[in-house]
Amino acid sequence: MNYRPAENSGIWGKLWPSEKLSILSVSFFSVLIIIDYFLHQNKAIYLLPFSLLVIILQLLIPSWQVRFSSRPLTLFGRLAFSLAVYAYLYKLAGSLVHLLNYSWFDAHLLKLDRLIFGFSPNLAVVSHYQPWLTELMMFSYFFYLPLVVILAYQLFRKFGPEETEGYVLTLGLAYILCFIIFILWPAASPRFYLSNQPASGFLFWNLMKVVEAHGQYQGGSFPSAHCAAGLVMIIYAWRAGKKTFLIVFPLIILFFLSTVYGQYHYGIDVLAGIIIGFLAFLLSQFIFSHWSERGSI
Repeated sequence: MNYRPAENSGIWGKLWPSEKLSILSVSFFSVLIIIDYFLHQNKAIYLLPFSLLVIILQLLIPSWQVRFSSRPLTLFGRLAFSLAVYAYLYKLAGSLVHLLNYSWFDAHLLKLDRLIFGFSPNLAVVSHYQPWLTELMMFSYFFYLPLVVILAYQLFRKFGPEETEGYVLTLGLAYILCFIIFILWPAASPRFYLSNQPASGFLFWNLMKVVEAHGQYQGGSFPSAHCAAGLVMIIYAWRAGKKTFLIVFPLIILFFLSTVYGQYHYGIDVLAGIIIGFLAFLLSQFIFSHWSERGSI
């Protein structure tokens, strides 16, 4: 299949699907922030200039990449920029969790956990807290973010930009589906709702404390966007080859466990995230199949 944008088209036509997705998503969430400002005086209105800057950069970077450098690493940087935009989208979505509802849905998620598992995984794990186990879990949770980029580079190095674009687009679809559900069914997360904290660890436990203070918010629990991305990573690690898969798969499984151990997510959050990651993969394959029939995307 031909995944390449049409080179002789306009600015929009030169964009990869992941770039189009990120532009449309930033625009959509920014409009919601404007609406929320008039409804609830949302202070995140200050983010709008940053949204405009992100959109402009996303439109200009493809032309800059072609004009100023033909080196492969520059093209990878262009694809990786969409990953950075997804991180910004997480910030935008976090400012909108009370757009429709000021109530938390955590009590319902706890009931679903007990219905599915027969108990609450978040309460059950407390008796297993150990400093060394905390450190191992926090390592896997902290390493998730660089692993997203490392896998992207491995795909780029082995298969080139088209397979990497498939990975980046699939991640974007998974993230955005989760972000929309954050707004529809906001859940604070067990870290805030249950107030359970794992035993103190060491280096990675302290690093996660910094991440929690500056990079997380109440309302991004259901479904787990991290676990949705984790399922996407497992799929593309399998496509990348046995060696890559054998490295990525155990790290992601450990990461799934760490989301509950660290009280970041409910058990149902993890399951829902995995389902959304798989649906995002199917959707990305449909998009590529549909657009490739037209000769370009």
